[in-house]
Amino acid sequence: MSSPWRSGLKIGGLDALPEIVELARGILSAGQLERAEELAFALFRDKKQRSQARWGLARSVPLMPTRPLMYLKPIILQLPNATRDVIRYLGDYIDLITKEMAYEFLDSNARRSSLGINSKRLEKTQSVPADLVDKLQRYNDFLYNPGKHDFSLPAGRKHRFTCLEAVFTIFVSIELGERIKSISKLAREAVEKDDLYMIGGRWGSPDRVKFANES
Repeated sequence: MSSPWRSGLKIGGLDALPEIVELARGILSAGQLERAEELAFALFRDKKQRSQARWGLARSVPLMPTRPLMYLKPIILQLPNATRDVIRYLGDYIDLITKEMAYEFLDSNARRSSLGINSKRLEKTQSVPADLVDKLQRYNDFLYNPGKHDFSLPAGRKHRFTCLEAVFTIFVSIELGERIKSISKLAREAVEKDDLYMIGGRWGSPDRVKFANES
């Protein structure tokens, strides 16, 4: 199947910004990239193919931590719409397990710090590979931070993120999550216990993330 971004075509929601494509290429295998493209294409086909693609993507997301991932799954079923919300909830997942990794290898301030701050501070430890730190910084710069704060539109777009970018982000987030959990015991425990933290309150609120073992 010919890829829209490899062939230079821009077809509705099937184009992607170069920085997001490069991030996906740097994290995913050739097979994963091809599968992501196939699913994104299917989301613009007939009703049956759209449904199959949506459910395939929703099932690919881990079950835990239920917060935020239980909120993510029904939003995935809205694709090719709701692309920003898909990216924000995926970013919440990466943010939370990065907090645990940084808490483990740095200090307790990590649980109250943003993904951008934590990914920068992780440069100070040799316990986390430099390549993973770089990927987390780029993930924050190109996906999570824009998903929360950037309401401008790239030239020629009606939405900040395309469907292909959202699908790439699903695959990238799953892979990054597995890499974080393979390194960090506390990240694994946070996922397995599934009650360490909760998300609530308005976006940007200092009380949005609360930890069950803290007052």
